[in-house]
Amino acid sequence: MPCSRIILNEDQLSETVSRLAQEISAVYHHAETCLALVVLEGARYFAHDLLKQLNPPIDTETITASSYSGVNSTGNVVIDKQDSLKTKIRGKNILLIDDIYETGLTLSRILDWLNECGAQSVKTCVLLEKQITHKKDIKIDFLGSSIEDEFIIGYGLDFDGQYRDLPFIGVLSNKEAARNNPAYKP
Repeated sequence: MPCSRIILNEDQLSETVSRLAQEISAVYHHAETCLALVVLEGARYFAHDLLKQLNPPIDTETITASSYSGVNSTGNVVIDKQDSLKTKIRGKNILLIDDIYETGLTLSRILDWLNECGAQSVKTCVLLEKQITHKKDIKIDFLGSSIEDEFIIGYGLDFDGQYRDLPFIGVLSNKEAARNNPAYKP
């Protein structure tokens, strides 16, 4: 098994997503002025489950932003699809959906970009927040769960592109990390 232990099982994830959907639905009751922006690839599974529970439904777009190489953040955040989204963002209330708040560099970069695009407002929805000192402090409006500082996989979260499809969130085992990446140091 690629995990040393499970942090959130399928039932816990389902309960967390349902709670978040209720919180978000209460805030975004005027869906025509809203746009959900999903950060791929990590938030794909989470966003899929979350968005289908929102009432009323919210229009959705995706964006790709990454700063990782293996298990380490490079500190350089790259955002794709910027030009094609700018006109859709201007004047909208944006719900930014991401998988994890760790360093804060990715969220901070996207939030800056959304403001540059003329978003009317932006609220953040993050499935997981690592209990660490963040490099960038971000206000998380809708938070699923806080976790310890461990490398996690499953439910969209990956290790070098693997394990996204696990139906739970678990801690990557050191043995698995070393087997797949000889440079990995726990």
